[in-house]
Amino acid sequence: MGLFDFLTGGSPEKQIKKYGKKIKDKDTPIEDRQAAAIWLADNGSPEAIVALLGRFDMDYEHGMKDASEKDEVSNLVLGLGQRSIEPLEAKLRRTLKFARPLALYEQIAGQDAAMNIVLELLDVEYERSELKPDKKRQLLIKVTEYVDPRVTASAVRFLDDFDEGCRYAAAEALFAQDETPAVREALVARLASPDEESNRVRVRIAEVATARRWPLGDHADALTENPPVGYKVANGVLIAG
Repeated sequence: MGLFDFLTGGSPEKQIKKYGKKIKDKDTPIEDRQAAAIWLADNGSPEAIVALLGRFDMDYEHGMKDASEKDEVSNLVLGLGQRSIEPLEAKLRRTLKFARPLALYEQIAGQDAAMNIVLELLDVEYERSELKPDKKRQLLIKVTEYVDPRVTASAVRFLDDFDEGCRYAAAEALFAQDETPAVREALVARLASPDEESNRVRVRIAEVATARRWPLGDHADALTENPPVGYKVANGVLIAG
């Protein structure tokens, strides 16, 4: 260690690691966490910004104080502007708690960039173990905010996901897109599928299919035999009853 390192408490890398650990330690006094956040923001290196974003991984038991601290960190990140983009992307690719980082990313990089990274993350989640659906489910909920053909292509893959919440969120994402025959067919096919055992998913698709008067086509017979609860088939469409 050189004289500078000795006088300043260690190399910059070690200090980033130290303050990054401190910022998400529940046992560290709030004032010290705040000081650590300011130090990391002042450093402004990609590594320091990633460490600063680590505060969003920790949930403090005092809800209002936790939200206030996270707001302070958010303001520091926004103050760093374009320098935060790559660290935010790195964080989004590996964190399960992505709501705050994604909101910041969208504010700084714009909605198109945010949609692109959400779709990228959904591609990763599609290939990932089905035993951990939480991030996938939340991404599908988020992607509902965007209207783009790529959203349709991404969301439709999750209609047969093992997790009910993911299937429901995928359907909602598709409802929010520009309606096409392919989207209608995918949703009606899922509604008619004997593999769809979730009443919540079936009823939600039925609500939209009924409201939009979707023709059931080749799926009419299957839905006549096994209609969603509260619905029936009449003249090739679903009606309430």
